[in-house]
Amino acid sequence: MSANTALIICIGNVARGDDGVAHAVAAILGEHPADGARVLAATGLDVAHAAEVASADLLVVVDAVRRATPAVEVSPLAPGTAAHSGHAIDAPGLLAVASALYGAAPEAVLVAVAAPEMGHTEELSAIASAAASEAADTVRSLLEQQAGR
Repeated sequence: MSANTALIICIGNVARGDDGVAHAVAAILGEHPADGARVLAATGLDVAHAAEVASADLLVVVDAVRRATPAVEVSPLAPGTAAHSGHAIDAPGLLAVASALYGAAPEAVLVAVAAPEMGHTEELSAIASAAASEAADTVRSLLEQQAGR
């Protein structure tokens, strides 16, 4: 494992309006990728991500939260009991699977992005669009902090 590797998983449904805001964050981050960081965009977390999660030093999960403010909130994540539906799993569960199967779970955070409108559209609201930019800046800041360790 190389030093200061980060895995950024941006999840959401682009066909449900602001629920796809994390995909916009992934696109912004993809324009200027950070050294040692891998950015994935997906509809949800999956146990198939466990090996890659275990090999990272930092996991950043970016997801929409139905609200208008604040634009971005960061909260720590820790391994926990998995909550899942179908193939999807929540972040604490994914960390627990990575730890159980591969003996490692990275430091992890959730970057929750404001997403007030989740209708049947592929367009982001003005609030979510602005929040996507702020969330990308927040992720870059988290990566800089990780690189400084």
